[in-house]
Amino acid sequence: MATSYFPTFLLLLFLSSVTLLLVTLLPSVVPSVPYRSSSSSPPSPWTSQSCGPGQSWAVRLHAGPHHEEEEDGEPSSVLLDLVANKVAEQAGLQNLGQIGQLEGHYLLCSVKPGTGSAGRIWKRSIQPGNVLAAHPHVLWYSQETVLSRSKRSMAFNDPKYPKQWHLHNDVNKGMDINLTGVWERNITGQGVTVVVVDDGVEHTHQDIQPNYSPEGSYDLNSNDPDPMPHPDVHSDNHHGTRCAGEIAAVPNNSICAVGVAYGSKVAGIRVLDGPLTDSLEAIAFNKHYQVNDIYSCSWGPDDDGRTVDGPHPLGKAALQHGVIAGRRGFGSIFVVASGNGGQFDDNCNYDGYANSIYTITIGAVDENGRMPFYAEECAAMLAVTFSSGGSKLRNIVTSDWSLQHGTGCTEYHTGTSAAAPLAAGMVALMLQVRPCLSWRDVQHIITFTATKCDNSADWRVNGAGFHHSHQHGFGLLNAWRLVNAAKVWESVPFLVSYQSAVIKEEVTILTYPDELVRTLNVSAADLRHSGMETLEHVTVTVTITHRSRSNVEIVLVCPSGMTSVIGARRAVDNDPAGFQDWTFSTVRCWGERAEGQYTLRISDHQEPSSKQFVGVLNQWKMTLYGSSMTFSEVKERQRLVEEAMSGKYLDSSFSLPCPPGLDIPPEIINPFTSNNLKVNSAAAHQNTSPVSLVPAVAGLLCSLLVSLLHPGGDAGPPGPQGPTVPAQEMGTSPGQEGASRESGGGRPRRGGGGGRGGRRGGGGLRGGAAGGAGL
Repeated sequence: MATSYFPTFLLLLFLSSVTLLLVTLLPSVVPSVPYRSSSSSPPSPWTSQSCGPGQSWAVRLHAGPHHEEEEDGEPSSVLLDLVANKVAEQAGLQNLGQIGQLEGHYLLCSVKPGTGSAGRIWKRSIQPGNVLAAHPHVLWYSQETVLSRSKRSMAFNDPKYPKQWHLHNDVNKGMDINLTGVWERNITGQGVTVVVVDDGVEHTHQDIQPNYSPEGSYDLNSNDPDPMPHPDVHSDNHHGTRCAGEIAAVPNNSICAVGVAYGSKVAGIRVLDGPLTDSLEAIAFNKHYQVNDIYSCSWGPDDDGRTVDGPHPLGKAALQHGVIAGRRGFGSIFVVASGNGGQFDDNCNYDGYANSIYTITIGAVDENGRMPFYAEECAAMLAVTFSSGGSKLRNIVTSDWSLQHGTGCTEYHTGTSAAAPLAAGMVALMLQVRPCLSWRDVQHIITFTATKCDNSADWRVNGAGFHHSHQHGFGLLNAWRLVNAAKVWESVPFLVSYQSAVIKEEVTILTYPDELVRTLNVSAADLRHSGMETLEHVTVTVTITHRSRSNVEIVLVCPSGMTSVIGARRAVDNDPAGFQDWTFSTVRCWGERAEGQYTLRISDHQEPSSKQFVGVLNQWKMTLYGSSMTFSEVKERQRLVEEAMSGKYLDSSFSLPCPPGLDIPPEIINPFTSNNLKVNSAAAHQNTSPVSLVPAVAGLLCSLLVSLLHPGGDAGPPGPQGPTVPAQEMGTSPGQEGASRESGGGRPRRGGGGGRGGRRGGGGLRGGAAGGAGL
């Protein structure tokens, strides 16, 4: 029987010899039938080892011209694994497997003597590069080197940058403006110009000069193009230079600090170093407004707890004109500081710059995110950002003037003067990614993206889901959130308005806890003409007689039940003039439905035992500003904004189309059409004198007057006739001069040291136009 198995034995021996021969000749003879296996791990004859620098080889292999393909058209990965093992063996290398998900690409590692079984077959004479270069299965190979890569930590060599905690806070995590991720994506404000309206800008400063824009600058105090501050024995005019450095200080020049929008241009308008008049202020607000995109104004009326003042007729008209005609029809953006009168119980609703619908009012928080002692609160506050706090907290580091006893750098910039330029710089970042944002788009984005801080504040969530406090507005500005939202933002609909009739009555104001209550019912029929659906700003204009207006408190309740203290009590305001056509405003009802009942509650807080007189409400009116955006559309925008916060749109080629804006010749401004504004006025429906609620061409005649009075101005000639400024809006209030008078004197800057964190400071202006599509 043994002999019967002998032929079989010979056959098996022959087949084994043939198989051994095929394996030996594998580099040149590839099996025509690929080996198939359910195992996904690469077959490797050696255990995986790590490769040192210069010991690894990356190769791309093919399986040969006669291999079969799988049903999906891809070569068998198992066959490639076998080829990779053989190539590695012949080159004296070890196959560490496929490189990631790149099929056909393998990592081979040099094998050294004394490293186990692999070491025993290592041959000194083998040169892997020569073997791989001549091997028929190698399509490409490369001996790897160590690459030099660094983390995007934005390490600047500016010596004071580590002290700029407001930009990157390593000590108190989260207490900064969340800027680094924006910078890492090369979003630095490129293509945007911010003008600092102040006491001048030292544009020869090495931290400012490379980003200085002479085209956007002017000296209105000396009537020449150079805004360089003038040193004198009475005042160190460093305020504007400090603000400019916050915005656009040049990085990596080994000098001082870094600006928020260090890729932007910064201009200066010198106007606060001399007597300031209404016409001069109007020129400043519109100066070079086709060059300058953002106006940063860290100044305003006196922060003494008793002043009620704001822009006078020409200044107010210039603000309105700027938001319509500035920036090629997208509108100048006016950023204002809320004021530093907190220690006097001052309130920014008594500041006509801060409570204007055309401005972006910015308050301050300290390094802990809390309201500093100097900060003011009000219902018109849009948002806050960082500045100085108490004596043990850090201030703002920025460029400083060197003209008079200066060093070119300071660690002591303070007050809301320091907060407003930070906000202006963040708006510049927004405009880089979305140049066609209008002034209202910027206001909306701030509302949608600001974050809560300081849980001790009086936060309330309104009917649209926005949180707001009188101390912090809608919250803390966050550069990452602002820029991501701007990237995906589509322009909001036209601004529309509804104005009640002026309600004239002589009604006694009751002593607290009693109160005078007045209501206004706004029906769907009232809003149908304008098409208003949801709210933005609500204003109330009152005339009240009272011998000590510090006792008067005014509260507005929107239809949702959201309350706003629009007229807060101020302990030192004993002015007997009361309020003469003064307009209060609130943003606390933003995004809510406009239809419904509005309630005005006025109370007198004088001591009952000392009641010697009574206050009287003489007349009042209410104006609603909003758009045709429906409530559901507001909620959908909230969802889309939050979806964008991952940064996926910044990291992609995603881009929304931008309208080109208006082609405005240098000397001709004609941006208006009859369809730019929808107006609805109850007064007009009652056959009384029609009053424009949202002036579409406000200040055009005033601009011409300003140009004639001051040849240095460029407010522009008047355009075609449109709605005029309401008589009430052009009027004055206690603390203001008469409508036809120009008041001399200056505006206090809202910042500065003084050893108490900076109590004097500025206001600011902001505004814009309807993204090339009207208001």
